[in-house]
Amino acid sequence: MYLIRSNFKLTAMKKLLFVLVLLGSLIIVRSQDKELRNEHPILGSMPGFTLYDFDKRDFGAYSFCDVNGDDYIVEGQITYYYYECDDSTDPKNILNRFEEIGDSLNANIYGDGKNQLYMVLQVDHRRMYVDLFAEDFYYTLNIIERGELKSEIKAEDLVKDLEQIGKSVLYFNFKRNECELTSDCKEIIEMIVKALKSIPTRGLSIDAYTDNIGRRDDNLEVSRRRAENLYNELVKLGIDPQRMVYNGYGEENPIADNNTVMGRAFNNRIELVKK
Repeated sequence: MYLIRSNFKLTAMKKLLFVLVLLGSLIIVRSQDKELRNEHPILGSMPGFTLYDFDKRDFGAYSFCDVNGDDYIVEGQITYYYYECDDSTDPKNILNRFEEIGDSLNANIYGDGKNQLYMVLQVDHRRMYVDLFAEDFYYTLNIIERGELKSEIKAEDLVKDLEQIGKSVLYFNFKRNECELTSDCKEIIEMIVKALKSIPTRGLSIDAYTDNIGRRDDNLEVSRRRAENLYNELVKLGIDPQRMVYNGYGEENPIADNNTVMGRAFNNRIELVKK
């Protein structure tokens, strides 16, 4: 009787151990799966390092560094990563690894060559700012992403949109709360001028919109000034001011989800509307 009960206890203990081992394996797999889900889809991680801390903010402001060492503010989705390894390594190996990734993506890369690396790159419709700091057993990544859309429409297509659809949606990638048309806008402005000169009797309304970040009144004023600046630029390039009016609608009439980086990029737009 004693032997039977001992065997029963032994079998029960084996089953318990099996269950504990199985649960431990599942926890490890789930932990690894979560780490893979959190890894950045483009930059990934350094081999041999484990992700220990992760934080993601849908929108925020970050003090970034330019090539001259001066700080400036970048706004967008901010993701923070903290990686560690068990063994010591040369920080330059970490910098070199990410520099290779940056080179493959045609990034603008700079830093001190010892512990700090900065990258600015364009991936699809996103502008990415990468701040990497590396030591002998850990490194941190701060990645700021903002949606940017480039209008690649041709003059003849813009005319077709105006005549057939009644409007054309354009993107100038204004920085937050800024209204000035930069040199990057030269190509699209020249395209608009070419299109309007081909339909000299067509009236036009320049309607500007923003996303919903910030105060509603401020967004309304920013959109109005953006529309006015485009109006003035077109007049300067020979378009009759009597043909055009301009309006700022702020965050009204969103065409995408303001809770995402790309959604806000779509909502920061200027519509040329047929009159």
